[in-house]
Amino acid sequence: MSELLHPLETVTTIILMRHGHTEETEKGKLYNDPHVELTESGLAQARELGHWLKEQSPDVLLCSTAQRVVSTAKILEGAIGLPAQPIDGFNEWSVGDWEGRTYLDVKKNEPEAYKLWSSDPICHAPPGGESISDLFERIRNRLPAIIKENEGKKIALVTHAGVIRSIIVQALGMPIRNFWRISIPVGSASKIDFSENFATLHYLALLPLRFTDCAN
Repeated sequence: MSELLHPLETVTTIILMRHGHTEETEKGKLYNDPHVELTESGLAQARELGHWLKEQSPDVLLCSTAQRVVSTAKILEGAIGLPAQPIDGFNEWSVGDWEGRTYLDVKKNEPEAYKLWSSDPICHAPPGGESISDLFERIRNRLPAIIKENEGKKIALVTHAGVIRSIIVQALGMPIRNFWRISIPVGSASKIDFSENFATLHYLALLPLRFTDCAN
């Protein structure tokens, strides 16, 4: 058999990395706040992630515009020698009026709103915010352009848990209701190969760090 069973396809690799630890993460808060900073643990996680990422030899480094992500990306930038390029459309799920609050606080003080949201947390949005379906569509509309602009390259993308979940659900063709079943710790990395006809998840939520005590 001299003919290839499958045509050769250009593969674009995306290494998805969640930003380092923040106080809001540790307190279990719902937040999109673009001004939240990394803690010392978060900075340490970013440095360790940078050591690991250097061995992966990415071609381009992209990040969302939130400060915690940009701070993580700047540390990676120093480690791998590539400029961090902030891009629009990849910030975290907007929680609207629930910004900075915990689920328990909302449940206690806004029981009806919480009951409505929790009855279908994929399709219902927090007041003034996005539903998970909205987030999923936002990322699905934006991701193809990133892949096309960097076709055949290895992309390092620093972003948020909700964004990473959305990309994984999309890549694997999973029902969107599996969104909440995927854990993406701070400082973790996931790798997906994309081509015109397939996507392959190579690893999920890898923690290539020594500083894992604040990773959940």
